[in-house]
Amino acid sequence: MSSVLGIHGVRNYKAADTTPDIGSKRLRTDWLEALGSRVPGLELETAYYADLLRSERQSDELDEAELVLVEQWARAWGVDPNGVQGRATGWLRWICGQVAERSGQRPAVVEKMVRTLFPEVARYFGPGRAAVRGRVRAALLRQRPDVVIAHSLGSIVAYETLHELTDELDVKLLLTLGSPLALPHAVFPRLDPAPRDGTGTKPPGVRRWMNLSDVGDFVAVPKGQLACAFPGVEELPEISIAPVWPHGVLDYLRHRSVPEAITAGLRAE
Repeated sequence: MSSVLGIHGVRNYKAADTTPDIGSKRLRTDWLEALGSRVPGLELETAYYADLLRSERQSDELDEAELVLVEQWARAWGVDPNGVQGRATGWLRWICGQVAERSGQRPAVVEKMVRTLFPEVARYFGPGRAAVRGRVRAALLRQRPDVVIAHSLGSIVAYETLHELTDELDVKLLLTLGSPLALPHAVFPRLDPAPRDGTGTKPPGVRRWMNLSDVGDFVAVPKGQLACAFPGVEELPEISIAPVWPHGVLDYLRHRSVPEAITAGLRAE
């Protein structure tokens, strides 16, 4: 049996998740169904932290810290956020429309992602970081996985927490999906440990790190730059997982590249 720990990204809080265990079991069921039986002998668990980053805010309007992240993300797509003045809804929609043109997506889909992703990222880098990392650290030490699969914001959490556990784990494969780890200004310089001279590091307790992204994934930017920012990362060829929502973890898990990467990582010595 090979032990796998999944670390989720944004958009994972459900009202029915009244405890972390319930949320983790729900995610585990979904992930197992998506992976199917293509990698036999997997013992999968998931680390759940979505409840720690949920907002009580009634409106979906972004606050100033979140809008700053949007600006930095837009620049990574080559969009000048000063193309429209002000910070009203029209400004956000204009930026999302510009990114949609560059990514081949519908503006409404991009705007939905922005309104979902950046509030959780801002809360993680703000008051939620310690609690989220504590939750994931406990899952890593309990599971002691051979493989860690980390999606979206979860790749940031995995990266930081695995660096904490340098001498306590031996992870054969870290597989990141739709990762924003290399996103300049918004994510990369905020990482802990901080990059040195513009370069991040592979967690010492990880033998092999592979990264996979959809060609239209508007979160995984700059395209193809994660291996440049983190030497030792193997950038797998870009894939297409879903034309409507190219950032969903279940669509990533259903793609043949994921079981292929897991199998290759488990075989590596």
